[in-house]
Amino acid sequence: MHNQIVFTLNVPTELKDDIVDTLIAQPDISGFNLKTIHGYSKEHSLYDISEQVEGYRAYFQFEVLVASSDINKLKECLKPICQSAKLKYWLTPVLDSGHFK
Repeated sequence: MHNQIVFTLNVPTELKDDIVDTLIAQPDISGFNLKTIHGYSKEHSLYDISEQVEGYRAYFQFEVLVASSDINKLKECLKPICQSAKLKYWLTPVLDSGHFK
């Protein structure tokens, strides 16, 4: 297994602040990226009326660079927020990372 993993999580607007607060409180996470995305799906029945008209649902996407040994701890701390909303996440191995000097 790779030493670092990017944990990606798409979050609806109403849960964004809870996820931010949870991630900031984690001692093993030095930071994370947050961006606005438009999620498209074939399951429009889950969209509200304005989302059905626009064709997408607005989400926030979190990207967290985390040690592979800490991934289960990260998922456990997010589970109380994410489980009821059935939020989807995925893990991407990091082949290399560093700083340009």
